Amino acid sequence: MKRLSLLVVLPCAATSLVNCQQPTKSSTTPKPDEGSFVQNTCRNDFFGFSYALPREWQESSVVPAIFPAGAYYLFIGDRNTGHSLLNRVMVIADPKSESGPGVSTQEYLSAFIRAQVRNANAEVIQEPSSFVSGENSFYRADYKSVENGITVYNSMLCIESKSYWLSWNFVTPSQRDLDDAVNTLQRISFHRAVFEAIPQGGREHSTVACPDLSIREHPENQ
Repeated sequence: MKRLSLLVVLPCAATSLVNCQQPTKSSTTPKPDEGSFVQNTCRNDFFGFSYALPREWQESSVVPAIFPAGAYYLFIGDRNTGHSLLNRVMVIADPKSESGPGVSTQEYLSAFIRAQVRNANAEVIQEPSSFVSGENSFYRADYKSVENGITVYNSMLCIESKSYWLSWNFVTPSQRDLDDAVNTLQRISFHRAVFEAIPQGGREHSTVACPDLSIREHPENQ
């Protein structure tokens, strides 16, 4: 039976904040480990988090598009909804050194969203803003786009961690599925403190940041 699976590609967005230049040889950004996925929990000791997914989610078997050197897929997970499209989550680490000095998490996410509107004719559902899930605070932006007549819903939630933009990227066939997928972030546990100041009542909150990618549907046999 033929199904549509949501795959990721990484275009070079023409923006001063999010770009696809190759990292220089002098870069000292440490390479993160790939982590593990055991008993439905994605664990990454480099970034110090555990992400326990509900049992209907599983590690994806897709081979993703290649990122420019320096950015890494940490995990790709799928949830079969019974529709022709899967729910997908992609955890991605992108080095801050490629974004230029002094760029905040919100600025980075905003630049990405502008690139999606410009390059993929995306429609913004939720502008980049702070978002709290469980005990963790993120920056979040939602958008949707139409590919081959199919509306695809996307949410990106980001933090800054260990010289990387660390992001959870959700892709679903409906707004309801998107909300359900984003709710899995309540299952994230950070083992190390990762902080970036967010102006919320003068306090600091642990936060999250994002990479440069767009979504398309791609037929694959199952």
